[in-house]
Amino acid sequence: MIDMAENRFKFSRMLDTMKISQPLWKELSTTEAAIKFCQDVGFPCLVRPSYVLSGAAMNVAHTARDLENYLTQAVAVSKEHPVVISKFILEAKVC
Repeated sequence: MIDMAENRFKFSRMLDTMKISQPLWKELSTTEAAIKFCQDVGFPCLVRPSYVLSGAAMNVAHTARDLENYLTQAVAVSKEHPVVISKFILEAKVC
């Protein structure tokens, strides 16, 4: 169950099966690719390392500078697992 929640591909597939919408997201391995993704979807973006307890090193980046800083923290917390970046939706509500 932990793997189902922490592996973004598995979690995304589960949401798709349940017809639950989700923000755009991507697993990224370089700062340049992360910046491009965030510029393409628009800031703010949620930066989150996988397989960490209590959201350690999870942050919302509002600028490319924020993103670079948070990526450094996320990689330091979880070197073995990818960093996932998602479009952060302000004032999201469940309908």
